[in-house]
Amino acid sequence: MADEQVKVLLTGGGTGGHIYPAIVIADEIRRLNPSAQILFVGTRRGLESKVVPRLGYEIKYIDVRFLVRRLTLKNFVTIYKALTSVFASQKIIREFKPDIVVGTGGYVSGPVVLAAAMLKVPTLIHEQNAFPGLTTRLLSGRVTRVAVSHAAAVKRLKSGAAAVVTGHPVRREFFEGDSSQARQEMGLQDKQKLVIVVGGSGGALKLNQVTLAAAKEILANPDLVLIHITGSRYYQWVSEEREKMNLNPDLAARYRLTDYLHDMPRAMAACDLIVARSGGMVHEMTVTGCPALLVPSPNVTDDHQLHNARSMAEAGAALVMEETELSAESLAREIRALMNDPLSLEKMAVAAKALGKPEAGRRLAKIIMEMAKK
Repeated sequence: MADEQVKVLLTGGGTGGHIYPAIVIADEIRRLNPSAQILFVGTRRGLESKVVPRLGYEIKYIDVRFLVRRLTLKNFVTIYKALTSVFASQKIIREFKPDIVVGTGGYVSGPVVLAAAMLKVPTLIHEQNAFPGLTTRLLSGRVTRVAVSHAAAVKRLKSGAAAVVTGHPVRREFFEGDSSQARQEMGLQDKQKLVIVVGGSGGALKLNQVTLAAAKEILANPDLVLIHITGSRYYQWVSEEREKMNLNPDLAARYRLTDYLHDMPRAMAACDLIVARSGGMVHEMTVTGCPALLVPSPNVTDDHQLHNARSMAEAGAALVMEETELSAESLAREIRALMNDPLSLEKMAVAAKALGKPEAGRRLAKIIMEMAKK
């Protein structure tokens, strides 16, 4: 199979939760078949326009937009763009001539996968969430195969969908990292504990606001280091607000601010607790065995982040705090309680690790290659 010239078209984007699974699949396909030709399709507005070229993969763009879940004139433009993007996708498919088209979700993947199905090209979509997204639910009856991260997602697909539970494809760096080395590289002293707060690849306003307000209380523990990942659109504002706090040198050194962390695998290998949304990142938490305090986004389709968070909590791998409960006081209180209870953190880490499926990316790549040969 390594000598066969296989062409794979991958699509999925907008946020890291859809982009990174596609990249993992591409990497694993290349490991199985170094001569495989891989093409990504995304949008210029999405994170994929920065990440995919940086990793050395070719990408082509279509103009498609997110559908707002309420009656608005913008949706007429969105629907028009969706229709025209199907034809644009067909043009790309005809030119590239892929053996298979793989979608990893998000609004960009719908038109591309639909175009491939209309052209009778084998198709596979991968669903990351316990509650499938709109694109997956609509296309599950038309694609050749549906791969899911959670077994619970299968019953929510269209009747007759050819589903397989694979787990979630996660970059190897997440489960091959060494905690001691990661801590050393991140400049952590032996007694120091690391807490990471991140609102997803796009950032989260409420989580940023609350973390700023709670920072001094969180850092009252002299052995605690806080990495606050704001998202690019909030970084300048958060940075300015942090300056107004007039932190002493010790607190300033232990309150690390960044807009985006490219080496998230190293950070998660080093961390003792992560406070985060509960999108695709929950799967990275499981393979690293990282205890989590999850704050599901209320602004997502069908509350799928809440379903993800509850799945983690039921397994004992995380605590869940809904955004309506989130305040500076509640965040500081929960972090303080967890950091003062190492036994609970250890139990959460073990439970998280038990949920992880580090082989998911390779398994998906094998399924895709088998489909491409038919």
